[in-house]
Amino acid sequence: MILLDTNVVSEAIKPEPHPSVRAWLDVQAAETLFLSSITVAELLYGVGAMPDGKRKDLLAVRIDSLLDQFDRRVLSFDTPAARRYADLAVKARAAGKGFPTPDGYVAAIAAAHGFAVASRDASAFDAAGLTVIDPWTTGD
Repeated sequence: MILLDTNVVSEAIKPEPHPSVRAWLDVQAAETLFLSSITVAELLYGVGAMPDGKRKDLLAVRIDSLLDQFDRRVLSFDTPAARRYADLAVKARAAGKGFPTPDGYVAAIAAAHGFAVASRDASAFDAAGLTVIDPWTTGD
């Protein structure tokens, strides 16, 4: 099972996503891909903060469609994830590593469920000891 980080989802909903990301997503079984509530919040914030116009309207429609597709595959930042976040953040701090908040929350959700993470930015996920897949370079 794979938790998609915000940067992967943002790329996927572009009018012309990076060919490597599109190819990687195309070969994944849909039922193995999940979103986090953190990614949903980041996507909704991103489109909400855009100036009104066609681009904003198009992205809002794409996000709504995406959320429909992932209807039962959005993982929440619940108590087990909160406990994992605290544990991972303490370990990262003790090791002298950073553990940024949004990515740290996504990492904690993935860790609580035993999932890998698909992301272009591996730092927080590496710090959490998670398997990280970079769709921009996978298969190159």
